[in-house]
Amino acid sequence: MSEIDGRILALVDSVVASDEKRLPLLTLSEARAAIELLQLLSASNSDGSYAARHLAGNLARRLPAE
Repeated sequence: MSEIDGRILALVDSVVASDEKRLPLLTLSEARAAIELLQLLSASNSDGSYAARHLAGNLARRLPAE
């Protein structure tokens, strides 16, 4: 795992572990588009791909079922 992955994962996981209030900042369509983009980024072997996969999974689990 790269240094960038570690830094991004630390940010993502710190939010998940905190009691910080979640804000409704995206429409459902925007959230789906963001997840799709993260999945594209995670398909590469570049810096941040592991963190992109992790974040995409976290976000996808919070979307309503279709």
